Amino acid sequence: MTRNILTQTLLTTSVMAATLAGASSVLANESHLPDEPIRFVTPYPAGGSHSLHAGIITAVGEEFMGRPLISVIRGGGGGAVAAAEVARSTPNGTMLLFGDPTINSLRPQVEDLPYAMEDFVPVARINYSPAIFVTTPDQPFQTIGELVDYADDNPGDVVYSSDNRNGFTYTVFEMLKATADIEMRGVELGGGGPAVTQLLGGNTMAYAGDPSVVGEHLEAGTLVGLCVTDTERFEAYGDIPTCQEEGYDVVFQFWRGVMAPAGTPEAVIAELSDGFERMTQDEGFLRLINQIGSGIQFLGHEAFAEALGAEQAALREAYLGE
Repeated sequence: MTRNILTQTLLTTSVMAATLAGASSVLANESHLPDEPIRFVTPYPAGGSHSLHAGIITAVGEEFMGRPLISVIRGGGGGAVAAAEVARSTPNGTMLLFGDPTINSLRPQVEDLPYAMEDFVPVARINYSPAIFVTTPDQPFQTIGELVDYADDNPGDVVYSSDNRNGFTYTVFEMLKATADIEMRGVELGGGGPAVTQLLGGNTMAYAGDPSVVGEHLEAGTLVGLCVTDTERFEAYGDIPTCQEEGYDVVFQFWRGVMAPAGTPEAVIAELSDGFERMTQDEGFLRLINQIGSGIQFLGHEAFAEALGAEQAALREAYLGE
């Protein structure tokens, strides 16, 4: 049974369990949320790490929110289309953005976008992941060192799958190019799903993506892991070294978190944060997350706000010198 089929089977089972549990009564007596479903907006195309995580969250979330979570896929503009839509929505907790560092910390500071960082308030960080640099078995490099040497010998000839300008993949490849002093060309494809498809199809030569996106292909042998952008090896793929181990100081951890429109009442934020925290402690939810090679590093709304502010300041210093 493939990972995708197994995941869908487990999702179906979880939905049935949540329904039988009578989830709608969980917060009925004290909820500050309107009595309507919550639209959970994923800002990237289907097939990437965001949509995989969001599918699990929305499948099991009703039990912990007391109302259905409806998955909404709203790709476009590297996440800007979805972010702008959520920013303009009624701030009452019924429309949430599944955000990340590029949408909520980096791009609003370096690009002219139809929303600003201040248009959102943090609800909860669900987890974070490093990127895994990968290639296909038929490429002339099979380690990160060999990739760097090949790029050094053939300036500009390496074409890699990217996501969006200033996105996750874009950033880690820029870090690699800077630290190794090499030239490579990225093709921006809008998300992890299309990026992997182009790599597997032979149209690009490398990629750096979330373990939930590339893991199935690593296990099948259709992709080869080069290095991980974390300070430690990724537990599920312990044979893949960190980039630092290989001599390249590339460390980047991509968080996924729930963001609400600015102006959402504090009581609603606290209620949502509590619901997501209970969800991330649930054994069934954790089994599903584990099936896509991911994990949980939860932060509630207050701790998340502190971490987010520090990240935004650090990126402002790094990119703008302010």
